[in-house]
Amino acid sequence: MYFFIIIVSYFVTPLRQELIIDVAKFRYSNPIPLWQRVAGINFIPLKTIIYYLGGKPSVNIAIQNLSGNILAFCPLGFLLPLLFRTCNNSKKIFFISAGISFFIELIQEIFYLGSGDIDDLTLNVLGSLLGFAVYCLLKWLTKSKVEIAS
Repeated sequence: MYFFIIIVSYFVTPLRQELIIDVAKFRYSNPIPLWQRVAGINFIPLKTIIYYLGGKPSVNIAIQNLSGNILAFCPLGFLLPLLFRTCNNSKKIFFISAGISFFIELIQEIFYLGSGDIDDLTLNVLGSLLGFAVYCLLKWLTKSKVEIAS
């Protein structure tokens, strides 16, 4: 589980030394008031997703952003029920992945590593639920094969 969080943190939040140094320089030389940072967050659901589905700014960037947010969280939905018996339904997967995604968005805002977007949270949760669906499908397939073999 810790490995997954480290991998997601690496890909979702670009935590590279040069970037952190650049961000620190920018933050202290050009501080942005909190109200401006909050005003820059996208709170409108589907706004960014629809923008990307329109092929903007380019089809490649749209595919990378949409699929990247979904695929980054698929392992979470698959691994949670494997590692924790209590994470055995979609409601729990939904809330855990929403919490982790919210935390990542918050870290991005605090450390100037990106901009907050409700659609990122939506896509991340969708990815977790897809991962959970794969887990359920594989569990069902292995159970039915065992019954057929008996």
